[in-house]
Amino acid sequence: MKKNYDVTIVGAGPAGATLAYELAKKGIGVLLLEKEKLPRYKCCAGGVTSKAARLLDFDISEVAEDVIHEVSFTFNLGSPYLGQHTQPLMYTVMRDVFDHFLVKRAQGLGAVLMDGQKVTQVQVSGDWVEISTDDSAFRSRLVVGADGAYSIVAKELGMGRSIEYLMGIESEIVVPEEELAKWKSRAQLDLGCIPGGYAWIFPKRDHLSIGAGCHASRARDLYARHQKFLDSLNIGSYTIARSGSHLIPTCTKGRLVWQNKALLLGDAAGLAEPLTGEGIHNAIQSAQLAAAVIEGSLVSGEVELQDYQEAVDKKIMSELRIVRVLSKFFIRFPHLAFGMLNQGDALWRALCGLMLGEIDYAAIKGRAGGFKGIFKRLLRA
Repeated sequence: MKKNYDVTIVGAGPAGATLAYELAKKGIGVLLLEKEKLPRYKCCAGGVTSKAARLLDFDISEVAEDVIHEVSFTFNLGSPYLGQHTQPLMYTVMRDVFDHFLVKRAQGLGAVLMDGQKVTQVQVSGDWVEISTDDSAFRSRLVVGADGAYSIVAKELGMGRSIEYLMGIESEIVVPEEELAKWKSRAQLDLGCIPGGYAWIFPKRDHLSIGAGCHASRARDLYARHQKFLDSLNIGSYTIARSGSHLIPTCTKGRLVWQNKALLLGDAAGLAEPLTGEGIHNAIQSAQLAAAVIEGSLVSGEVELQDYQEAVDKKIMSELRIVRVLSKFFIRFPHLAFGMLNQGDALWRALCGLMLGEIDYAAIKGRAGGFKGIFKRLLRA
């Protein structure tokens, strides 16, 4: 006999775990399904901006690998621009630890976790959604896809459209202790060495996460360019402890994030930023937007999930539309973006504001006099 739940969430990443936490906090019966056994490794740069961390009503510092106060920008590994801030701009995390930390928070409030359960089928039948795994079956009033770029929920319910992909390659690099110490509290971003993208270095507790990313359509040489970037860093002898690649979905206009009794969150909804590929903030925010709509639907007894679409369009899609336009220019002319950094501290202050959550892209666009004003500044650079 199938066990019934109010909501079944497929995927225990930041989006799914946050939604499970928010719903359990409201006394809603939640089942969280994860195909891997937790904790599980996730190929990811592992950067959680202060803006993202502040969305949560609990402290994540206990699972932070490092706290970033400085970012070094280079163009083709040339002379750096070093930006600094007194406040933490970003926390670096290992996703196996961070995701499991979020899941345990949800479990502490009553959410039920079943890991090692790969969902194979999702069907809407009358008042229920039937979710099948390799060896079990469940029923719930609503289902939520928080299962990433290859979302089975989106596929099963025909919601996987209007998506473009970025590609990221990331390696966990073990370096000598004296080299690791140089990167304490400092990240690096290089523009120019990856056509149509960028490369990064994020410090962790006992190693460096070094990676590269670009639009999937330009990723043919990404492996070779990632290795070239790694070899050019002068970090002494190193060992690659782990390496992997992943697709990062980012939606285009008209993305549908709900259907009948189903919602999509985070990467399953294609909510990653098209410029940076950062997705944790929008994963958490989409979960919180969904929680309010789900609670209202369950209380009223009428499924009205279109309110989630309206909330995502207002809070997230509007920002992504601006970022998509900006990304086309910054990716095509990275030397101009780097030139703007060296013209003064205006761009650095704006970047800090974004990472801290003090401003958004709409505010930056408004202050600059629209896209025309931004492009004029690029040309001056």
